[in-house]
Amino acid sequence: MKKLDSKGLFDIFSQGDEAIYKEHGAQDVLDNSFILFGMVIRGVENYYIIDRIYTYKMGKDYNSVRDSIKMKYFNGLVYYLERIDVLQSDTVIELIDEFDYQPIKYALEELLDFYEEKEMYEKCAIIFKFFDIFLKK
Repeated sequence: MKKLDSKGLFDIFSQGDEAIYKEHGAQDVLDNSFILFGMVIRGVENYYIIDRIYTYKMGKDYNSVRDSIKMKYFNGLVYYLERIDVLQSDTVIELIDEFDYQPIKYALEELLDFYEEKEMYEKCAIIFKFFDIFLKK
């Protein structure tokens, strides 16, 4: 069987909102904290959907590149978080209204768990900043 190309497969994973905004000449939107954070929330959800599809379709071949794809994809999502300077309180409220607490919590926990397991604590610190904003009791 033909060896799976993780770079080509990652290209499928990385086609996201950012490419669509650029394609339509709306890349200015990518400086908007609401949009960037929303891309992270949807990105985590989309990753697991695509991951399931490829696991089912390609089985062992996909498993051999699965970790590297997840790392690249999640690094891209954390990059969106890094681009958010400060979330204004009205933006936080809008995000909660749009996505609700549970999907926000899920996305941030998935990212945090992944980077804790990899002992990549710089990424954890970036994620935890948002975890603290949204889920602080």
